[in-house]
Amino acid sequence: MYLFYLAILPTIILGSYIYKNDKIAKEPTSLLVKLAGCGLLSIILTLVLTWLLDLIVPFFANTDYENLDLFSLAIYVFVGIALIEEFSKWIFTYIVAWNNKEFDHIYDAIVYCAFVSLSFATVENLLYVFSSENVAVAFGIALVRMIFSVPGHAFFGVLMGYYLGLAKLTSIHNIKNKSSRYLMLSMLVPATCHFLFDYLLMVGTGLSMIIFLIYTVCLYILAISRVRRMSKVTTNLFQDPNQNKYIYNVFNPKIKFCSNCGTKLEGPYCKNCGTKNY
Repeated sequence: MYLFYLAILPTIILGSYIYKNDKIAKEPTSLLVKLAGCGLLSIILTLVLTWLLDLIVPFFANTDYENLDLFSLAIYVFVGIALIEEFSKWIFTYIVAWNNKEFDHIYDAIVYCAFVSLSFATVENLLYVFSSENVAVAFGIALVRMIFSVPGHAFFGVLMGYYLGLAKLTSIHNIKNKSSRYLMLSMLVPATCHFLFDYLLMVGTGLSMIIFLIYTVCLYILAISRVRRMSKVTTNLFQDPNQNKYIYNVFNPKIKFCSNCGTKLEGPYCKNCGTKNY
């Protein structure tokens, strides 16, 4: 039981932190439970996709990755691990959340993606801990994964949600080229971050471990800054364009954009669509 509690503790802490920062409008419990279920489904999809990839490209069925050169290992980790896992989490989040009526603030996407990622990470954590050869090893694995692996998955989810939220914002305001770009980034950025995380660990040299520790600290700082920053963006995605409000540019809050079409404002009236914004 102690091992079980230790394995789920990081999920409880990180999930609570991300949920409590949703200060505008809390997401309904039913939706969060559904997203947690999506995390479980994403594990099944990961296993299926991995099996298919191993079947189609035998290279990825190679479990003796320690003998691979650095380039081959990079391909193995990016495609065979990072891309498959992040895509599996992304696709279920998109299916459940993208058109959900509760998705009305940018920060909501961070909550959605983080909950799916944490569900995925919790099951993975339990499997690693309880498949250990003895209790001492299990405790060691649980502690290491509490510091690195589970927060890593959570923060990959935060970055996924950051770009998914921007994709939703630009989509609603009909800025299709930016929406498509952000949607692609919502999958590629967490996959790349996941790749670097696993790759540096699997290289296993002294230098790679030093780089891994520096990278992990930078990743955590970046993800936490995204949580704090996006939780302060109060603009409702579905606001009436005729209201005297404007959309924040999340990269530079001092710049104002038209609430109707997203064009950069140079005065109260949008030069593109004529909407009065303030």
